[in-house]
Amino acid sequence: MNDLLRLLAACVAGGIIGFEREVHDKPAGLRTNVMICLGAALFAIVSIRFSAGVDGASGDPARIAAQVVTGVGFLGAGAIIQARGGAVLGLTTAATIWTVASIGLAFGAGRFGLGAVATAIACGILFGLSRVEQRIARWRTTDHLEVLTQAAADSERLMAYSRTCGVELRMRYASKVESGYSFHLRVSGPKAAIDGFTAGLIAEPYVIQMREA
Repeated sequence: MNDLLRLLAACVAGGIIGFEREVHDKPAGLRTNVMICLGAALFAIVSIRFSAGVDGASGDPARIAAQVVTGVGFLGAGAIIQARGGAVLGLTTAATIWTVASIGLAFGAGRFGLGAVATAIACGILFGLSRVEQRIARWRTTDHLEVLTQAAADSERLMAYSRTCGVELRMRYASKVESGYSFHLRVSGPKAAIDGFTAGLIAEPYVIQMREA
């Protein structure tokens, strides 16, 4: 019965954190986080039982838990994507997966208080700091764009236009393509200024195409 309570508590904790991930449409959502937390809790329970000599088995209770940490690390690495332009996505998802596994281990070990506190802290970080990040983005954020223009000299026009919009523009690299010239840009500044820059840029006659890089 005690083991059942540990597993159920792990499912609830994983579900609470997974709910936040689901609301924000992240790759590792509700079911994924529940399964990770449940699996980690089960591994902890089995490890404890083995170390206690159940069914003639014996060993170090930390060995399976250590393998969970390593295994979940590989799972989290699979959630990290390097997008075009060098931007890295999925770091928060990977960190959440790792944290959820540790919470599952806590519940599996019978540390209900520790698991509950860790769940509350994780939810506070995911829910609360997202608003802080949004406020920071209004003051300063960065976007990566790929702009296709007609001529190589259009790079100077892009630089001049960025200054009029109040954003900082860095040319990451440029290449000649069949239909013109492709410029990969790093745009930094207040979110409102960047939105104005991208909205006005596509209306410029020398710009053929623009997309996120």
